[in-house]
Amino acid sequence: MKKRTRNIIRISTILAIVVLTGITLWFNFTKDNATTKVGDTAVDFKLKSLDGEEFQLHEITKEKGVIINFWGTWCKPCREEMPDLNQASIEHNDDDVTIITVNVSEKPQQIDQFLRGLGEDMNLTMLLDPNRSVTKAYNIGPLPTTIAVNKSNKIVKKQEYQLTKEDIESFIEAVQE
Repeated sequence: MKKRTRNIIRISTILAIVVLTGITLWFNFTKDNATTKVGDTAVDFKLKSLDGEEFQLHEITKEKGVIINFWGTWCKPCREEMPDLNQASIEHNDDDVTIITVNVSEKPQQIDQFLRGLGEDMNLTMLLDPNRSVTKAYNIGPLPTTIAVNKSNKIVKKQEYQLTKEDIESFIEAVQE
């Protein structure tokens, strides 16, 4: 009986350890994996632009809605939508919207080379996220990903993958509502 009791206690202890370890691992691997959704409060951030100027999201949203486009130089859809974003930024310069782009962890030299390759002047605000802190805060997956934030710091629209001109206009309308 004594040997049987010890075996039951050992098995129960091992089983409890395995279950608790599994629960701990599950919570650790799933807690930060929630994607940013429409209706969420936008995570504030402060990043430097390609020109060295500092931008903070909540300072911008005090006055205007913001469209944030996450991109990379290696991303073909990013290359294709960049001129359309630039044109919309120029056309809506006096409206209640600002379009900013956030480059995901690339060096300024790579970005300059990318921009020269586009063959047109870019008037977009190009922010640098060198350590991916903002990209991680918004849990950005595929590039490009675009998020619209209104003056109340609420995310009002989100789209993964390339934007069309119509999509960009839809984002502009969403932040102005």
